[in-house]
Formats: sequence, structure tokens, C-alpha cells
Amino acid sequence: MRDDQSWRALAGHVGHWHLRGYGLWMIVPKQGGPAIGGCGFVWPDGWPRRELTWWLLPEARGTGAAVEVSKVAIKHAYDNYGWPLVETHMDDANAAARKLVQKLGGEVIAREVFPDDKTRSVYEFPRQE
Repeated sequence: MRDDQSWRALAGHVGHWHLRGYGLWMIVPKQGGPAIGGCGFVWPDGWPRRELTWWLLPEARGTGAAVEVSKVAIKHAYDNYGWPLVETHMDDANAAARKLVQKLGGEVIAREVFPDDKTRSVYEFPRQE
């Protein structure tokens, strides 16, 4: 990624926190070390609602990190933000994300066409204990 692209991405994430009051957190291993991904909530301009999103570096995939941090994020949204619904919008071809959503107890509540003209399933997450 070029420096100008990194700057725009960072500014966008910081701005999201200031404009919406929520955003992405960096995922850092419990034992320390560099960040291995991100998880949190976004509401891109023009999209119908906010959603839980996550990403992991390739070496962190399959470690359970995405499940662990997603559970914390979902609980935080219900308990601290007071949201009545926590959801994600998923591309049908994303098998890894679908597997994670199933582990988190996500259930399809809608099918929608998004601003990028892709049809996605909308999943609702139950409260996490």
C-alpha cells in the first residue's frame, strides 16, 4: 500500500470514530506483538446500516482470534452502545466469513441489494454472554 493510501485509510477510520462514535479496533495478540487484524463496526456512506466487520492477516487466520474478538465486539454493541440489533452483511462467496458468522450464531434476516449493486445476506447476531 502506498503512503497516501495508508494515510487515507487511517484518516477514514479515525474520522469514522469521530463522526459515528464507533469504528474498528486493532487486534493484538494477548501475548503481545504486532497487530494481526481489526474488528469493529462501520457504516460506510450510502450503505443501509452499520455492520460488524473484521479482517485478519493470513498468518492469524484459523487461530480463533476472529471468533474471540467478534464476540467481545457484539457484546460491547449490545451492552455499551445499547443497539437493539447487531448485524453483518456478507457476500455469498465469502466462505470463511460465513463459517465465522455461523460460529457466532448469526441468522439470515434479509437479502438486500447494496450500493455497489451486489446482493448480500444480512445476518443478525444474538447477544453474547
